[in-house]
Amino acid sequence: MDSSYKVCPICKNKNASEVAVCRHCGAPLNADAYPTAATTKNTEIKVNYSEKIEKLQVDEKIIPTNGIAIYFAGTTKPVEILVEPEFVIGRKVVETGSSETILDLSDFDGFRMGLSRRHAMVRRTESKYEIIDLSSTNGTWLNDERLVPYTPYPLPSGSQLRLSRIRLFVFYRFKETDNKT
Repeated sequence: MDSSYKVCPICKNKNASEVAVCRHCGAPLNADAYPTAATTKNTEIKVNYSEKIEKLQVDEKIIPTNGIAIYFAGTTKPVEILVEPEFVIGRKVVETGSSETILDLSDFDGFRMGLSRRHAMVRRTESKYEIIDLSSTNGTWLNDERLVPYTPYPLPSGSQLRLSRIRLFVFYRFKETDNKT
């Protein structure tokens, strides 16, 4: 048997021999690898969070028109309010001099929770937002559906995001247009 690669038990695709999770589907390749680390292995645990998370008390007045408010699960105040048309959620490790807006979750245990430096991008379109996983190590989920990297997904207001083991909720509103039917 060729040991230069591992075959995923779920999707049957080949992976490099040194990886712990399948790069195609995120399934664990070695049940004993990294038991306490934040890897896709332990982010795949099924938990019914809708029963565990009480309804958020969102103050609609603090959500800016054409902006977005981001809440941690179980909090009543947003961790961030942004009006930028595009931003990255991740960990700012060093100053890069880049003009890119980063929602830095380093101070919220981002590293320990498995958040990548450039985990996901959120961008505004005409009357909504969309999210794109930036090929994060431990995955991004939108309302418990895993996202395919580099594919834009509509991000409805009130959506639940999971970035590795971090749970967020997003709320936004746009100015109503005059072309109502």
